[in-house]
This record gives sequence, structure tokens and C-alpha cells, in this order.
Amino acid sequence: MVYVYQIRYTRVMSSGTLIAKRREALGLTQGQLADRAGTSRSRINSYENGRVHPTADTLERVFEAMDLELAATPKLTYQERRSLATSKAVAAKLAEDPVSVMGKARSNIARMRAAASHEHPWIYVWDALLELGTSHVGAVLMSRDQFACDLRQNSPFAGVLSETERAAATIGVRR
Repeated sequence: MVYVYQIRYTRVMSSGTLIAKRREALGLTQGQLADRAGTSRSRINSYENGRVHPTADTLERVFEAMDLELAATPKLTYQERRSLATSKAVAAKLAEDPVSVMGKARSNIARMRAAASHEHPWIYVWDALLELGTSHVGAVLMSRDQFACDLRQNSPFAGVLSETERAAATIGVRR
């Protein structure tokens, strides 16, 4: 099985650190990983210690040897980051009071259905997610993937957060 491991290069998390952490989690030595990736133990050591930075092709090969898939994801837009921040606050409320939050979402969907001249496809998706339960709803609310970003544009969670909570959730989001 191949796991998707989203990477954001930051000052605190290098590709070498990711390689070392995953290799250790798998219980592999540097030599074993090198054999799987078709490189040398000293090269893996150089990556992990930051002396050498692997090319994208090499990183993909090393990740594949650790049952990971290297994938680039686009940076979220300002609006998507605001939406995600708000949704994370909704997810926190969902964890605190799932009955009330899920009830509000179901009520909002029913109201939207009654007001619409035709049914929007996203209503079916939210209905299905609500039926699957809070863990699935929470996963979409917290996800950075494009599907979740698009789905959150038609969120049934209006009214779950107060204006103060909404403002607090987005205060750190920068343009």
C-alpha cells in the first residue's frame, strides 16, 4: 500500500528529516533503505544530515522505497486559507457538541432545499457525509485537498460559529 504523505518544505522540516523519521518509523537502517531505493548508505546519510539535498526524482525514488508517494499540492489561496481556518473552528465545535452541530447542518440543508429551484450537487455530497458521521465530516472540514476546498464553499454549517468565533478563527490568516 502506498501512503500519500504531504510535504511542505519549511525551515523546521527538511526532506532529510522526513526521510529519517519515516525510515526510523519503518524500522529500517540507512543501508536497508539505500538498497530499496537503489542508492548508497552514505547518500541516505547525507540526505538525512542535510549535507546533500535530493533532486525531485531521487526524492520520489527514496519515498517510493518507504511506501510513500511524493506529490506536489498547490498553495491554498487566501480565500481557501480563510475557509479552512473557519472550518477548523467548526470542526472544533463539532467535536465539542456533535449533536447540535450536525443538527444545524441538517437543518440548513433542508432549508436550502426548500428555497432552491433545483437541487445542487453539493447537497447530495454533504448529505452523504452527514450520514457517515462526525469523523468523516470533520475530515473534510480539516482537509486541504481541492475537493474539500470546493465543498466548503457550500458549507451547511452557517450559524454554528458566532461572529466573534468566526473573526477569532481567521485572525491569523494572512494575504
